[in-house]
Amino acid sequence: MKSWHKYFVALIAVVSFHSVHAQEESAPQEPPFVQEENEFDTLPGSEQTPDEAEALSIEDEIQSAEPEAKPKKETVNLNEQAPDSGKKLEEELLLEEETQTPVVEEPSVVPAEPVVEVKPTPKRARSSDVVQRSTKGGVEYIHHPQAAKGLIAITKDGSYIYRTKETGTFDQTGSFKVGMMDPPRITAADGTTFEMMYSDGQQPVMMFDYEWQPFNGYGKLGLQAGFGIMVANGNGRFVDPSMSALTPKEKYTFVAFPLSIGAVYRLEWMSRQWLAPYVAGGGTYIAVAEFRDDGKSPSAVGTPGAYGAAGMLFNISAINRETAFTLRSEYGIANLWVSLDYRYLSTFNEDLDFSSNIVGAGIVVDY
Repeated sequence: MKSWHKYFVALIAVVSFHSVHAQEESAPQEPPFVQEENEFDTLPGSEQTPDEAEALSIEDEIQSAEPEAKPKKETVNLNEQAPDSGKKLEEELLLEEETQTPVVEEPSVVPAEPVVEVKPTPKRARSSDVVQRSTKGGVEYIHHPQAAKGLIAITKDGSYIYRTKETGTFDQTGSFKVGMMDPPRITAADGTTFEMMYSDGQQPVMMFDYEWQPFNGYGKLGLQAGFGIMVANGNGRFVDPSMSALTPKEKYTFVAFPLSIGAVYRLEWMSRQWLAPYVAGGGTYIAVAEFRDDGKSPSAVGTPGAYGAAGMLFNISAINRETAFTLRSEYGIANLWVSLDYRYLSTFNEDLDFSSNIVGAGIVVDY
């Protein structure tokens, strides 16, 4: 046999060995399994050629030199059922779970408390929730739980209006009035009268009064003090009667300051009274000054007198609750009035007679 035949036979033997070894290491094959015939397999009773005997001897030597094969791991196919059991795997698992002994917990014993009977609170008997209804059905007066805390009204927008307590005393009043008075009856030494130099009509007068009312009961009784001002402008006159038709260039200014002090009584007994009549009276003193623009010094005189007044107050803060609350809480004004009054003024000096009827109107503020 040639030498290359030996190497060829050895190569085939090595390849066959690895094929056999790979089959042993692989997973078991499912039956039926048919082993394919190999060219090196020999049938029993057949004669071996010298080349086949030599190849088999080389293969035997290689197998004897191979280390012992590792023991095969036993594999179990869970999809296959055991032949001796007709039950499914799910039934066995279910049976194992049912056979477990359940653990029963003993309930804890709680001592029973004595039963206490509570009697229901009797409700107050009310004839109706609606106390009063307007004739048109637009306003209803009902019982409200906040009424005990001072709730007096609920507006359409949901605002709650409460009755508040007075935290301070409102015993002072200030008033500003404007009126018209008769011109004073004043006659100079040369026969010139007030009407000839100034005006023959009624003169405007402004008056400011302050009242302090320490006595409050059925009405308000207090002290009153005030001052006023009256201003008139005119031209001088020539001494020569022949020039009486001419008007001098000199300007004259007549100023009177009526000062008064007295008592006042107001028929007011409610904090939100709509109308309040009043009367007042006392003494007065009227100071008079005359100024001229020709550089000469002014002249000043005065006269005492007395006055009496009566009038009516109209409360405009009572028209709207929110306005009244804002005036009281933010500005300290208890009431805001509009006044109409009549005042009679009488003086005691015949040469400086300011006796007059004064009709006026103004604003009165209680604070």
